[in-house]
Amino acid sequence: MDINNITNKEKKIVLAKKLSEKVDNGQTIGFGSGSTSYLTAIEIGKKVKEKNWKIKAIPTSKEIEGVCKQYDIEIGNLLEDSIDWAFDGADEVDSENNMIKGMGAAMFKEKLNMLNSPITYILVDDTKFVDKLGEKHPVPVEVFPTALKYVSDELKKLGATEIIFKGMTENNNSILHAKLEDIDVSLEKKIKQISGVIESGLFMGYNVEIIT
Repeated sequence: MDINNITNKEKKIVLAKKLSEKVDNGQTIGFGSGSTSYLTAIEIGKKVKEKNWKIKAIPTSKEIEGVCKQYDIEIGNLLEDSIDWAFDGADEVDSENNMIKGMGAAMFKEKLNMLNSPITYILVDDTKFVDKLGEKHPVPVEVFPTALKYVSDELKKLGATEIIFKGMTENNNSILHAKLEDIDVSLEKKIKQISGVIESGLFMGYNVEIIT
């Protein structure tokens, strides 16, 4: 990731430094993906290197894993390690702390971290807050490749007005972006129940704390 091309970079660095204050020696931390998480990973790396601390990271993308390795942060996994806390960014956040995430196509691992962490800190600037989910972004959906047509048809039945293929994930699955205007608390489960769906970018009712 080219740091110079990150939008709202200065605000995101402030958030990254604020979050790095929560780090302590010996912790296992879930690292999110996206530009804010990228900057946060750098700030955490600087801190643990300066203090000669040892922490373990559960990264959600190869890009974030690369930052961790750059700062000699040990890489863990969910089969063997318990997360003390996690952090991530978001693409949209409503007044109930429901979110759309995954425009960077890493929502499957991001959701796994969130489900395995007692608390996840979500770092967002003012541009990410919306009155209603779906105002600014479609819902990303990770799909097993041969299920694309079936999943697309089922998403239309759930109200998708536009579906765009957006390439492949690091897990070698396909990504669809579905434009959904009537998003309620039941939609995340309805999408997940479609055969062929690996995960969606809807995060409804998770234990998060918004940091802004």
